[in-house]
Amino acid sequence: MRQTKSFKGGVMDTPLTSRATAYPLLNERGETTRSQILDAVQAEIVERGATAMTVSSISKRANLTRSLFYHYFATKDEAASAVLDSVIDDFLAQVRHWNEGRELGNVDKALDDAVHLMCSIIDQDGPFSMSLAGTGNGQLYLQFIDRAADRIAHFVVDNTVEDFRRHHEIKIGDLYETFYMLIVGLISLMRTHPDISEAAVKRIVAHTLQIDDLVQLD
Repeated sequence: MRQTKSFKGGVMDTPLTSRATAYPLLNERGETTRSQILDAVQAEIVERGATAMTVSSISKRANLTRSLFYHYFATKDEAASAVLDSVIDDFLAQVRHWNEGRELGNVDKALDDAVHLMCSIIDQDGPFSMSLAGTGNGQLYLQFIDRAADRIAHFVVDNTVEDFRRHHEIKIGDLYETFYMLIVGLISLMRTHPDISEAAVKRIVAHTLQIDDLVQLD
């Protein structure tokens, strides 16, 4: 199992456990119930905030008993962590779709599509992540951004960059760290400056990755 890189003194000190290990296989009914709980947890986070939600409020929203909740999760924090993974799974599915649809050799279009996808993901996820950041539970928000950046950076480096390497020179080093930093930085930038143009984001990415000569910049 691949372990997440550790940044001393940061939120990445503890390697992330794989979802397959953390959550045992369930039958179809069990998966349905678990998904029902996760939907309720996500709705609670958006409407009440991660700090204010309780096992009772989650169970009531999911229309199940507290004892059934505890059959799937030991605490509300464990359930919230599972929601983070679920949301990031959706993000990664969209990134995989983008990667599979790239036109070989058309770096400019791939970058345009990647920037548009990132803007769309941040827009889709706004209520959820903003609720995390605004509930006083900053650590949960940091975990969310950390996990998202980690998994997306690893995927891009292991797949997109390897395809790029076959046709072009890679001019930067520390690939995982660069992509991790770029993702985290862009999330922060686009959340605090929601009016930033996709053209500006494209320039930032191109300059950071040193691919200016392969794309058209406004």
